[in-house]
Amino acid sequence: MANVPSITFIGGGNMCEAILSGLLKTGHPTSHVRISEPFDQRREYLRTKYGVDVVESNGDAISGKQGMSVSSGVSCDVVVLAVKPQVVGDVVRGVAGELSAAKPLVISIVAGVAIKDLAR
Repeated sequence: MANVPSITFIGGGNMCEAILSGLLKTGHPTSHVRISEPFDQRREYLRTKYGVDVVESNGDAISGKQGMSVSSGVSCDVVVLAVKPQVVGDVVRGVAGELSAAKPLVISIVAGVAIKDLAR
């Protein structure tokens, strides 16, 4: 598929799943979706139900260098921050290097956190 953005979700909770489900229903290829999720059971659920790559490491989800089977070799065009507000600062600091290298569009669906606060 030409010109299909690769989307990486940081956080595989309910909001991620709702967006993911809609994307896939409209034909977005599973090869262009990656998710990072800290919980083993949730990772397995998302991997099995949707057929996308789901890894534990946020950095690996962005870089695509480790643990990818479906989306191997696909760059990261969009990162969707879908984590709890209380951890978003640590998450963003933890992936700053990967974000600088990949230069994706970053979209936050984190409740109550302004974009200007994420830039700090």
